[in-house]
Amino acid sequence: MTTLLADSNALRNPDLRAYLSASRDHHIALSDLTLVEMRKRNALSTSRESLRITSCFPGQVFVLKRTHELLEFNIASATDVGLLFDHDAGIELEIISKNLMAFPPSESLKARMAELEREAVNLIAELGKQMEGLEEALVDITNEFKQPQIKELRTGRNVSDETRKILFRLLKETTARFFLDNQPRPRRTGIMLSKARGMFAFRYSLCMMIYYILWVQNGRQTGRAERLRLNDVIDMQLAALSTYFSGVLSGDALVWNTSRAARAILRRYSAYVGEDWVLPVKPGGAEPV
Repeated sequence: MTTLLADSNALRNPDLRAYLSASRDHHIALSDLTLVEMRKRNALSTSRESLRITSCFPGQVFVLKRTHELLEFNIASATDVGLLFDHDAGIELEIISKNLMAFPPSESLKARMAELEREAVNLIAELGKQMEGLEEALVDITNEFKQPQIKELRTGRNVSDETRKILFRLLKETTARFFLDNQPRPRRTGIMLSKARGMFAFRYSLCMMIYYILWVQNGRQTGRAERLRLNDVIDMQLAALSTYFSGVLSGDALVWNTSRAARAILRRYSAYVGEDWVLPVKPGGAEPV
């Protein structure tokens, strides 16, 4: 079975239909943030268009648990990945998808979509509060490095052991802060790296470190619109989640590149990463099927 994480843009891409129709063993996983993006404005009509393709493939779409519900899971093998799925949410999405394709929509569907839209708007507002000061934090992190080390990060060449140590320390600190921001009860004991590397908080923090390095490489630009920074934070969560699966379906270069880099780094830590999905080719080595 092959499962790819799909973002909101991928849901409308014709390539998604090709992927799902190629085999019943091809699945996609949807983050709650992908559903939130779909529902935050005009939930009924937007969801109808976004789910038009997946509604044709019942049983091949999984929904993931919400972020705060994932924090305690240590995904150390393919068997553990099942812990990430919210089966009740998946069943509801399948029912909603079917009902959205019927016209006119029922009053009960309208009411439910209005409720989901309110939830999405509230969650986006909460995320906005969490990412306040992100740009300032990026600038502050830069103060941790000397100028030659900034150059190392910018070019990606000859990165010194000292620079790597600073990055690893910042990774641990970011992971701890993420736990504090998202876990209802504070953690009283530390976590060994062997366990942390399988946990979502560590992988998200890793993606944020990659995001920081890309920010440096792109000239440390400031003044980016808040809504775009918020989109970046959502993209980093999607990139982190994608490491548990066979890859990510996304037309967003930031998501794709971060996911690829995170997968490579996690493998160096001997962490579990989903087996990479390779586009099948016809016998004889010719064209993709």
